[in-house]
Amino acid sequence: MYITDTSDKVRVIIENLESKKDISKLKFLIYVFGVLNNDQINENNNSNPSLNVEEDYNILNPEIIGLSNNTCTILLQYFSTVYNNLTEPNATYEENGNIIGVEYDNDEEKILSEFEKLTFIEKLDILSEIIIRYDNGTYFDEEIKIAPFDSRMSGYDIAKIIQNYKNNII
Repeated sequence: MYITDTSDKVRVIIENLESKKDISKLKFLIYVFGVLNNDQINENNNSNPSLNVEEDYNILNPEIIGLSNNTCTILLQYFSTVYNNLTEPNATYEENGNIIGVEYDNDEEKILSEFEKLTFIEKLDILSEIIIRYDNGTYFDEEIKIAPFDSRMSGYDIAKIIQNYKNNII
């Protein structure tokens, strides 16, 4: 693992992902970037944090990690295209920053459930780890062309920003 200062729960999820087929890994990316796109990676684990205007808590969004606000939507559109190429044409589509039509099997749902149970800090570690692996071409087993996160920063740069953000709120 690239992120070493983390919990055993994070390690287990990453190790579990490593053993999965590329389509399952892609589904995990779709899920994680979908929740990131919708501000659902936050300290209080709220599904709609924008409704809680009276509370002040940390919410991760692309701008905090140095990316443009529409980065996740663009990535999700790309992931949807890759998913459709690996499965069947038009199985999924992007609508308002969400991917519609992804079907998860029981093992995939278990991984997503474990991800949702993580603390905010642990979710930051998962995101850092998968961003590094995705960007350096080690996330997928097969050769799958990847869309870059940013034209200026590598996955390591983005993960470092996430880890600095994490360290500032601990």
